[in-house]
Amino acid sequence: MARSLRDFRQKIKATKSTKQVTKALEMVSAAKMRKAVQNAQQLRRYALHAWSILQSLGRASHDHPFLAEHPVKRVLGIVFTSDRGLCGGLNAQVFRAVNQYLQGLKGLSTFESIDFITVGRRGHQFLTRQKQTVLATFPALSNHPTFKDSLPIARLAEESYLSDRYDHVVLIYSDFVSPMVQETAVKVLLPFSPSEMREMVGSIITRKRLTKEEEELNAQDKEDVVDYLFEPSQKEVLDAILPQLTEIQIYQAVLEAVASEHSARMVAMRNATDNASDMIEDLTLGYNQTRQSNITAELAELSAAISVLS
Repeated sequence: MARSLRDFRQKIKATKSTKQVTKALEMVSAAKMRKAVQNAQQLRRYALHAWSILQSLGRASHDHPFLAEHPVKRVLGIVFTSDRGLCGGLNAQVFRAVNQYLQGLKGLSTFESIDFITVGRRGHQFLTRQKQTVLATFPALSNHPTFKDSLPIARLAEESYLSDRYDHVVLIYSDFVSPMVQETAVKVLLPFSPSEMREMVGSIITRKRLTKEEEELNAQDKEDVVDYLFEPSQKEVLDAILPQLTEIQIYQAVLEAVASEHSARMVAMRNATDNASDMIEDLTLGYNQTRQSNITAELAELSAAISVLS
């Protein structure tokens, strides 16, 4: 019986230590999540103004490489995951989306091949196990990523597309909806047509709460298409602004993936903390019941001994 009580004490002590760790990780993830969401929100105004300009430019410019329509043959997929675990089923959701996308591509008569760029060690490990070709691997940008941090990813994707090595570039990442909800997004980055520009830029602001001023800008963009006078030429403006929008989309995907990772880890650690609390209660109850049983047994033995002696 003494060993049983000792085991209970050891388990309670170990569980309390685990609870302290999970609670600390929950608080750290919550702080990082708030910063990541704040960074994502700061892109909204730029995205709205960029759409206003692109909507006008794209109507008369269908021959730009970023606007040209292609059959789906050679695809470059950019997959965003985390470097570390302890974030629930977040990475597993991305992996399922990758498999579903691959199955969809195999059903296309024009499809030939797909290569990947991975952002995050977990994605690289998964695709390697699946025997997929990984063109390049970048570490997950989990700690306050800047626009400059995402530029190497964007430049590699743009160069690969413009060199005609690939005719489609696709983003697969976790889209932050709320601290409790992350949805896996599969979005065509390149090419994008004028009819799809709004959906592309709108992905930056969908499912996010806009300020009153941003809502007015968004509503105005839906109603009005402005005719601009360009200096220099319209082509030169497109050559400058379309790559910038592509880079913004990749940066936004990075921010969404980072916010999703921290929110998923926060929720996972909160659940682990709650489970540890429940386990401590159960162990404490078991300890008290065992201790009471030991006391009762000892009293019974004493009573029996007294009865025999008397």
